[in-house]
Amino acid sequence: MAEQVKYTVTVTREGRWWVGVVAGVSGAATETSRLADLEIEVRDLLAGLTDQDDDAFELQWDLSAVVGTDGQTMWEAFVAEREALDAARQRFEADRLATLRALASAGVSVRDSAALVDLSHQRVAQLLHT
Repeated sequence: MAEQVKYTVTVTREGRWWVGVVAGVSGAATETSRLADLEIEVRDLLAGLTDQDDDAFELQWDLSAVVGTDGQTMWEAFVAEREALDAARQRFEADRLATLRALASAGVSVRDSAALVDLSHQRVAQLLHT
């Protein structure tokens, strides 16, 4: 699979509006009243301007005009930590399920398996039947 194109979006505040300007793309500027809506608006705008699906590219956010350089650095570190935590959580859940299946295959009861993995027996039964 080809690597996605990455666009940098510079975010600023103009009064009550959040403004996103995409570097290197003529006419790629949009605004929203809520920061939570800015990614959707930017993706929709870029999709129209580049004739691509709205998930065909990666966005890199530059909030330094709003939060300063230190704030940007802290936010980027937080996002990286959150992504690492999410990946670790997914590995943990997959490993836990594999462990529960191995215990069940070895004839260990649901209640004993629950004690071994620190879950309720109801949750173990639920996981084993999904």
